[in-house]
Amino acid sequence: MKAFKLCLLLAFMGLATTASAQFVNSNSGNNNSTSMGGGSSFDFTAVKTSGWNRFYVSYNPSKMTFDYDDADDVDFKGFTAGYLRGFSLTRKIPLYMEIGMAFQYRTYKDEEDGTVSYEGYTFDGGYTDKYTMMSLNIPVNLLYRFNINDDFSISPYFGLDFRINISADRKLEVYIEDENESEEYDLFEKDEAQTAGFDDAWGRFQAGWHIGVGLDYKALHIGVEYGKDFNEIAKKAKISTTSITLGVNF
Repeated sequence: MKAFKLCLLLAFMGLATTASAQFVNSNSGNNNSTSMGGGSSFDFTAVKTSGWNRFYVSYNPSKMTFDYDDADDVDFKGFTAGYLRGFSLTRKIPLYMEIGMAFQYRTYKDEEDGTVSYEGYTFDGGYTDKYTMMSLNIPVNLLYRFNINDDFSISPYFGLDFRINISADRKLEVYIEDENESEEYDLFEKDEAQTAGFDDAWGRFQAGWHIGVGLDYKALHIGVEYGKDFNEIAKKAKISTTSITLGVNF
């Protein structure tokens, strides 16, 4: 994960350096565009004043880490489906803001069969431990759009996430031979969260940061992003998320 964040940082630095050089060349030549082979052109400083709309879906592997010893991480799998609106902040520089709304779903499942140990007990049978979580996410992004040509652009960005957690449940099922025993816990309820192994109830509201880069070719959008929450979702527990996104611009 450190290597992933380093790659994003290097991408930002490289793109910023390219932008600076382009501004210098455009000012000295009194021309904002340069011809390329085949009659195409690029203009890093062109502004798409009309903005854009985007529908997108994302694959979101995420991790809940705990700030105390001997605690196992919870590795969620998940997806997001949402909408973004991008609009220009100035007519001279391709600096934009995006804001939108998305539905987010996460799930984690741990299961084992045979002779297993769980919470100090050893038995023949097995168990299934499952978390499910649904949220409404509101991303706000600030991005710079590098227009490679009329069809292709690269947009590094950073931003904030505001997340309203709709539901968070844990279901634990233990089975020994023909006997099954299961419990479900609403993690927003303090008593149930404590029974499920947490010190307190989970929070309904999360805020966090993210950094990423998007590639747009005609109407197609591809992006990659990493982010982490500012505040804890449970006592001494935070969530970090990686996003791989596919979208359609219109």
